Amino acid sequence: MLRSIWLVGGALALVAACTPAGDVPDGRGPGTPPPTATAPPITGGAIAVQTREVPGLGAVLTGPDGRTVYLFDKDRSDQLACLEACAGDWPPLTTTAPPIAGPAVNPALLATTRRPDGSTQIVYNGHPLYYYIGDELAGQANGQAVNSNGGSWYAISPAGNRIGG
Repeated sequence: MLRSIWLVGGALALVAACTPAGDVPDGRGPGTPPPTATAPPITGGAIAVQTREVPGLGAVLTGPDGRTVYLFDKDRSDQLACLEACAGDWPPLTTTAPPIAGPAVNPALLATTRRPDGSTQIVYNGHPLYYYIGDELAGQANGQAVNSNGGSWYAISPAGNRIGG
């Protein structure tokens, strides 16, 4: 029994000695934060913009995960207004391939724009698209008509217009 305890203790000491300082045993590596409780917005790859019925709003545009996407009324077709800290609360819907139009989404209204960080943001009817961190599940629209970062945020209809406001 005592020999088993010594063997287990020795094995643990060996593992600890071989693990670089700062590495977390779960394989995340140094400086990597633990996973969030909810999934982050889907961005990158070939992104399909879709539609979904949201109570009180009707049909809205969503990202591929069914979460509502929003427009920022301070954005202009030639200049993005939601950058840096703003994008922390309102993550842009980005892609690394041409966006795909899901059912009821007009492919002629889909486009992209280059963000200052070099990423490519999806645009619909001239409106850059963003998620809202307050929407944790598909079908939520907690960012609807929110006044934040010097402007207002609105869900977008499949026709490409802001809903409400």
